[in-house]
Order: sequence, then structure tokens, then C-alpha cells
Amino acid sequence: MAKCMIAKLRPWSALALCCVGVSLPTLAHAEAAAAQKAAAESLFDDALKAMKSGHFSEACPKLEESERIDPAIGTLLYLGECYEKTGRTASAWATFREAASAAQAQGESDRTRVAAARADRLQPSLSKLALKVVPETAQIPSLRVTRDGVPIAKTLFGVALPVDPGKYHIVAAADGYQSHEADIEVSANGDSKTLEIPALVQSAAPLAAAGAAPAGASAAATAQSTPVPPPNPEPQAGGNPLRTAAFVTGALGVVSLGVGTYFGVKAISKNNDAKDYCPGGNVCNDPLGESLSKDAQSAATISNITIGVGAAFVVAGVVLYLSSAPKEKAESARLEMHPLIGSNLAGVGFGGVFQ
Repeated sequence: MAKCMIAKLRPWSALALCCVGVSLPTLAHAEAAAAQKAAAESLFDDALKAMKSGHFSEACPKLEESERIDPAIGTLLYLGECYEKTGRTASAWATFREAASAAQAQGESDRTRVAAARADRLQPSLSKLALKVVPETAQIPSLRVTRDGVPIAKTLFGVALPVDPGKYHIVAAADGYQSHEADIEVSANGDSKTLEIPALVQSAAPLAAAGAAPAGASAAATAQSTPVPPPNPEPQAGGNPLRTAAFVTGALGVVSLGVGTYFGVKAISKNNDAKDYCPGGNVCNDPLGESLSKDAQSAATISNITIGVGAAFVVAGVVLYLSSAPKEKAESARLEMHPLIGSNLAGVGFGGVFQ
């Protein structure tokens, strides 16, 4: 019901707006119904073409969908014929009976007669399957029996039901019982089979309900519920041999650099002193100047060797340290080396970022 609240409009304008408001839902519904009917007609036409070409297995699903979208007596008649052509006699028989009932309800006597005759012709050749359930199983309140996943009502136990020829999977299940499963094949042309469902076996009672939990169960449960502290992701320096070697090697390198720096400073100092006695350059005739010059050369040699060795030890220590450190820390570390040269100093400086 649509309500119109319009003020200061002419009477015919208000009436027009009310009609539009009421008709919009109706039009939308009509359009949806027309689209559904068009889809059903298209499926029906495709199914008829497939049937004329002998492709009944392709036609049946299309007729089923057309009937679901837009039920019609004509569709049921063709669907029954399609089922019959594919050997699904029980489905064809049931469909023809449905078509006869629908035609009779709509007063279509010709279609009623045709559909009933087709159903009567198929009835003698119907194959049937009965499921016989023993009383102790049938009386279980939670019993569930299915045929290919389709539930079978308890009132149908023992009744020979028309089925399409083929193989069927029967499952009987109930709460607290082990399921019983069985396969049975029903042939065509009036074959009749009976499958007996035996007494179901009760499932074993849970240990918790029976109070028979093992003695060690509580201890195991306690152990499982107790949180275990995560392992230390980074080992201590003293417990890591590679890390220890890195510190020792680095320390030796620092000591060597210190010694080399000392001798470097000493070499520069003696060389400056030698210049006071040997102003001529490399050739010095003064014994003291010559001695100071030799001392400067010796100190410089020692300085070069110890600085080189120290630098090698420091680099080796850094490499060992980075090798023992976690990957993310190793990637963030950086080593830098700088020469140290001055009027009274000769050596190498190291720096960088280490974590």
C-alpha cells in the first residue's frame, strides 16, 4: 500500500504521482517474471532441439531447469519422455503422473488422458527397491537412512519403491552407533530388490565419560597446558665458540694496531731528529744522525708490519662476529677503515656500526 502526502498540487498531478508510486513495484515484478519466463522458454527450445537430435542426456537437465523456473504441463510431458528415452523409467513414470494431475486440475482433458496413458504404460516395467530395517534398528530414535544421500522416511521402510535402474549407496546412521553402509544394484525391466539393514553396533564409550582415563593422562595434559618458554633466539657470547673467537681475534688486532701506531709515531719522531743532524738529505755523515735515521727506518718497518697484522686481525674478528650474529644484525653492520697520517702520526683507523 503506497501513501501519498502531496501539498499544493493540482488534483490530477497528485493522482498521477500516486499512480506512479503504486505502479513501480508492480512493473519491477512484471519485468522479473518476464525475464524468468524468457529464460524458461529458451531452455525449453534448446531441450527440444537436443531431443530431435537424439541428445536426450543433454536435453533432460535443460527441461528440469525450465520446469523449475516456469512450471508448465507441456514441459512435464517432454521431461517425462526425456527420462523414458534415457532409461530412467521411475522418473518418467512419476513425471507423467504429475503432468496428468496438473492437467486435470486445469481442466485439460486431452493432456490428462495422454499423460495418464504414458504413466500406465510404464508401470509394469518399473524396477523397485525395498529397504528392510530390523526392529532393534528401526526403533532407534535418531536413526537416519539415506539412499544416495536422499533421506528415506521411516514409514517407507519395507515398501518396494519404484527406482530408476542403477546402483545405489545405502547408509544407516544413528547417534552413538557405528554407521552401516551398503551398495545394491537394481536392473531394468521390472527388477525387484530388497536390502536388509541389520542391527547397528554401538560405538565405544568415550574414556572421559567412562571415567577410565589413564593414570598418566592428567600429567600429560598438565604438561601440554604448561607454556614452554621459547628458546633464546640469540646465544650468549660465552656460549658461542665463533663469537668468542671473534672477540679474541679482534682484541689481538687492536693490540697490534696500538703497537704499530706507537712505532709509527716513534719512526716519525726519530726521522725528524735525524734531519737535524743530516740536513743534506738521504746521505748523512754524522754518526748520530745516521743512527737516528736507521732507528727511524726500523721503527717504520715494525709499524708497517704490526699495523698490517692488526688490520688483518680486526677484519677477521669482524667477519667472525658477523658470521655468528643473526642475519638481520649482520646485514645492518658496517666496517670502515681510514688511513691516519699526520706530522707525528702514521697508522690506520677503523670504525663502523656493529650490533
